[in-house]
Amino acid sequence: MTGTGEELMSEAAAGRRLLLDVRPGAAYTRGHVAHSLSAPYAQHGWAAPVKSWIDRQGAIPVTVLADNAVVGAAAQRALQEAGVASVSVLDGGAEAWQAQGLRLVSVPDITADQLARELSEWTVIDVREPYEWRSGVIPGARTIPLNQLPDRAGALEANGRYALVCAHGNRSQAAAAFLADRGYQVANVRGGMALWLAGRHPTAPVG
Repeated sequence: MTGTGEELMSEAAAGRRLLLDVRPGAAYTRGHVAHSLSAPYAQHGWAAPVKSWIDRQGAIPVTVLADNAVVGAAAQRALQEAGVASVSVLDGGAEAWQAQGLRLVSVPDITADQLARELSEWTVIDVREPYEWRSGVIPGARTIPLNQLPDRAGALEANGRYALVCAHGNRSQAAAAFLADRGYQVANVRGGMALWLAGRHPTAPVG
C-alpha cells in the first residue's frame, strides 16, 4: 500500500489522489472507502472513459481498489495502457482495507414505495439536470444538479436525513456516496424517478 490508510484518504479528500473502486456497484454501496469513486471494471472499453474523467482532474496518482489481485492488476494494466501514468493497486476488499486503517462508509437503498410512506421523515434531493425536472419532482424535493452538489453541500443541515434521487439511481448513488463520505445520513432511491413514477406516486412542478 502506498502510504497509510489515513494518508490515502487525506490525499483523496484534498484532491491529490484518486481512489478508484473497481468492484461492482452493489459492493460499493454496501461499503466503500471514504472519498473513493465507483468505476466497476469491465474487460472491454472500460479504461478510455475512465481515463478521460481522470484527465479532467489533473495529473494526480490513482489507486485502484479491488476485491482481488487479478481484477486489480487487470484494471491497473488497462489504465496504464490507456496512458494513465501513476497507478497503484490496493486489493483484498473492504475487510482488508478496514484492517489497514481505511474508513468505510455505506449507502443504504430506499425503495420508492418506502420513501412514499416515509416522505415526511426525509429531505429529498433530486440531482437530475434542470431539463429533467420539467416532468415533475417528488413533492418537497430540493433540486441540486449533481455537478453543483460539492458547492452546495455545506448548506445542508448536519442532522438531516437525505434521500438522493435521479432518473434511474446511478447518479444519485454517486451523490449519496459523496454526502455519506462527509458524515451526512443518506439513502439512495433505488430505481430513481423511473420507479417512483411506475409506483404511481405523486409529483409536483419545480417552483
